[in-house]
Formats: sequence, C-alpha cells, structure tokens
Amino acid sequence: MPPLDNAPAPRSFVITFQYTRSRRSGGDVMTLRRRAVPLLGLVALLAGSLGPAAASAQGTGTNTDHMPPQVISSGFEDQDDLRNDASRNASGPQYSAWLVESSRFMAVPFGSFMPDRASEGPIDFPVNVGILKARDGGITLYDSGWQQQDYIFRWNNSCCFAPLREQMQAIGLNPDDVTRIVVGHGHWDHAGQLDQFQNATLFIQKEELKAIDWALNYPDPQISAWNTMALPSTLPTAPAGIKNTCARSPACGYPPQTVMQIAGKIISGKAEVVDGRVQVAPGLIIHPAFRGHTYGSQLLQANTPTGQLVFGSDTYSSWEGIRAWNVANIQQTDTVQQFLAYEKCYFLTGTQTNQQPDNCIAAHERLSYSNDYPITKFWWNIVDSNGNKLNCSRAAELTLANGENSHMPSSPDQNVCVSRPSTPPSVGPETSNPGVPR
Repeated sequence: MPPLDNAPAPRSFVITFQYTRSRRSGGDVMTLRRRAVPLLGLVALLAGSLGPAAASAQGTGTNTDHMPPQVISSGFEDQDDLRNDASRNASGPQYSAWLVESSRFMAVPFGSFMPDRASEGPIDFPVNVGILKARDGGITLYDSGWQQQDYIFRWNNSCCFAPLREQMQAIGLNPDDVTRIVVGHGHWDHAGQLDQFQNATLFIQKEELKAIDWALNYPDPQISAWNTMALPSTLPTAPAGIKNTCARSPACGYPPQTVMQIAGKIISGKAEVVDGRVQVAPGLIIHPAFRGHTYGSQLLQANTPTGQLVFGSDTYSSWEGIRAWNVANIQQTDTVQQFLAYEKCYFLTGTQTNQQPDNCIAAHERLSYSNDYPITKFWWNIVDSNGNKLNCSRAAELTLANGENSHMPSSPDQNVCVSRPSTPPSVGPETSNPGVPR
C-alpha cells in the first residue's frame, strides 16, 4: 500500500478475503485471503466474525489454579509452560540480533513514563526495533518503528527519525530479506512502515485487532481513537477542546495510517492473525502479553548464542522497570498483566526474579546504547553510504550466530547527538478516520 499521510481513510469499503486455519505449535493462526465482505468495523470483522473462534492457545500445563483474574485462556501461560519453552527453544536454530533506533522521544517527564520515578528529571528515550537474522539470511523484524511525520516532528518533542530500510542498508542488512514482522502491538510508533516491506508477513494478535476496532468505533471523542490524529484545531471536523495528540486516552495510538497499513497486510493475504502462543519458526516463539500494554500485546522469544532473548515492545517499555519491578508507560495496561509479562521474560531467559534480566529487550529503555544496558553496549551512530550520520539514529549489535560477521564499524562513532530538520517535512494531516463521530 502507498503511504497514507495525505489520504483520507474511507468510511466504508469492500474487501475480499477468506480465511484458513492452520495448527501451529501451541496455537492457531488465521490467514486471511479472498472472500467478498462489506466492511465498516474492520478489525472486529477480521478478528472474530469470519468463523468459529480459534481454539485456545493456552499452554499444555495444567496449573490453571494460578490463572489471574481477567485473563482469557489464550493469554495464559503457566510457569511450567515457560520453562519448557526455554529448554526446547534452546535446541533450535540460532539467530543474530540487532537493535536500531527508529526515533527518539526528548525531554519526557520521568513520572509520565514511570510513576515510581516521578521525582527525577526529564529523560530522553528511543523507539527500538529488533532485527533477527536466520542462518538462511531471512530476517524477522520485531516492531517496525515510526512513520507519521506529523507525529514525529509536530506533535511530539522527538528527534533522530530515519527510515527503517535506510537504517538496515546502512548497517549492512538487506531490507528485501525481511520475511516476517511481529508487532508487539499496533500503536503508531511500533507498527509504522509496514508498507515498506511488502513481501513480509505481519504477525498480530486477534485481541489487538479487536482492541483497534473498539478504539475506532467508540462514540465518545474523549475516549475514542479520534484524538490520536494530527488534525489542526482550525479544521471544522476537529471537536472543540480536543487536542489532537496521543495524550493518555484509553484508545491512544491507532491513527488512520497505521490502521490502514495493518489492514492492507491482512487484505493482501500477508498477515497471520494469531491467538495466544505460537511458534512462528524454529527458534522463534510468540508469547501473549495481553493487557501488558494494549489488549493484544505480544512478546517474541528468540534463540541466540547468548541464550533466549525476549523482545517486549511497550510491555517491556523499560528494562529498568523489569529489573526493579516498576510499571512503565501505562496505556491500555493492567499493571498485574505487565508484571506477569515481566515474569515471562525471567522464566524464558532462565533468570531468577531477584537477578538482573539482561536478555529482556525493551522498546523505550533510556539507558539503551550504553554500557548501563549491557545487551546494547556494542552500539554506534548509524552512518549512510557517504559516511554521514543518519539523523543521529543508533544501532546496537546484540549477538551473532551462524558465522555472521560483525556489522559494527571497527571505529564506531559513539558520540550521542541530536538531529531535527530545521523545517518539519511538508505532510498533510490524516483527515479522516473510520471511528470519527458523525
């Protein structure tokens, strides 16, 4: 699909697809293909109305007495399940792994990010994207970064955005080798740029699609996804008193461009809608983290030479939060579920819960790209083919497998810098949304 910064989202349209169900290890996957269906409530239709509900992806463990309240069965994994996945996955293929910084939030009040740290000063923190490379050269992305230019340069105090394809090329990886994109959740700063990887299959939870549908269709503009849009207040379509930034509304984070690109993957048959735990490839396992940040959040466990890495997107917003058992970046978050998702990383990486969880990969850790977050200590400022810094965005080499040579420069530039355009890019507002009150 082409970029949609300037394109209004239609109020209704028709798509064609059908779905098939294939059994994967521990869960079901729905692949959407062709059948004519009228569409308005896009995501609910795609997620749950096409056929019988997917079978529970609950683990094989029987210790359901410990299932916490308000958890659907497909989101629950007991400790025995997690230990089994840790041991079984360790015998599978290994992956090389990198992080790249899609963009950077600047001068954020610490307390708005981590309430337990409210007495401390403002912080800068990255938007991290995970890159995993298999022996055969195929690449899996965990999250896909930002795309909306208005959000980056006008509605957030942000810097250092660089297109993900350019970042990958600059660190010696071929973006055309991306075969999978596992999004930790569907928010605009983590599920952008999907249209830049047209051959890649998107993996997203059914519960996340249901949440998006709810956000788009809720009638109250104080709560619905309406107020995540970058609409100038002078437009007649802007409700009085609504500031069109993400803020902390319950439906924050699902603007039209992001939703349309997720939908585009589904419509084109390049998505697998999963329900709970799923092994997407040998050595790669999706784990549900429902309500750890959004209703359909998910983790990705990867087998590597340094052990199991667990990528957590905004459920793992802060590595310091995981280490100290502090909540972080509360959005559509049940804090009990966020802590249970933290626990999953401890179990999957074989770390005692009173030890430092070095292999938990956070999306917004302020200590990223430093020795203070040890997994990211081998980092550098990304440079383009002309040797110029790529908007001060950074990369880190986490681990290498299968004889992969290092992609880190022999003399890495590790002088932290900030780059913003003197004039924000000229882009139009996202002027329509399927959930706009009428």
